[in-house]
Amino acid sequence: MPSWPNSKETSDDDDEFMSEFSSMQMEYFQTPETVIDPSFCGLVIESDRRCILHRQRAGKFVAFEGTDTGRRFIGCATEDGVNCGVLEWVDAPWPVILQRCLTKLWDMYHEQNLGRAQDNEAHRTEVAKLHKELDYLANQYSQLVDDVSKLFDYQDGIKSHDMDCTSQAINELKEKKRRLEEQAKIELQMEKLKLKKEQRCILQSQADIIQNTRKAMKEIEVDRDHLKEEKKKLENVIAELLKVGHGCKEKLDKIKEVVMEE
Repeated sequence: MPSWPNSKETSDDDDEFMSEFSSMQMEYFQTPETVIDPSFCGLVIESDRRCILHRQRAGKFVAFEGTDTGRRFIGCATEDGVNCGVLEWVDAPWPVILQRCLTKLWDMYHEQNLGRAQDNEAHRTEVAKLHKELDYLANQYSQLVDDVSKLFDYQDGIKSHDMDCTSQAINELKEKKRRLEEQAKIELQMEKLKLKKEQRCILQSQADIIQNTRKAMKEIEVDRDHLKEEKKKLENVIAELLKVGHGCKEKLDKIKEVVMEE
């Protein structure tokens, strides 16, 4: 875990810290994702410690990733502080049961996100297919308009019935093109609404995870207090039993003395 040197230390101490820093494994330099918590945020003002890499004052963060969700830690407050990793954990690791619950919740979260991503990909493929069909129909329509123009140039004497049929075919193509354009617009609007709904679901899921984590922590504290009370009761019972045992021993000693005198 990286150290936090005091700003009043000498340059020799800085060299020593940098030497220790360069020998560390890179796996320690991964800062977890964080969530905003008004009760624990901002810069560390209790001390003048600074990050070794950036020489900047440390910041307060709350982890929002994996089994460390909800744990508070001290980290680098710079924009590229992700390379500095967790500099100091404020909270101890959660109990094993709570870590398993967090792992299950995150697995469910990633599974839902994967399903949404697959659905979005399938929908984008379908929309692209509709756009391709729409372009193809537009090309057909343009070609038909050219053919009709040529027909008007070479067959000025065509019967009105044939002209009506040609106009009807053009109108049908126009109507089909219009329907396809409307369908494509509706699909795009539905896609936007769906993405907004999914975004709201993700934000709600994050809020639920934080709430469940805090609830689990409170339940663990209640169980711990209950165990302390039970321990005190047991200690009192043992003390009473020892007190009664000492009284019986004194009586036996007196009886033994009377028997010895007789």
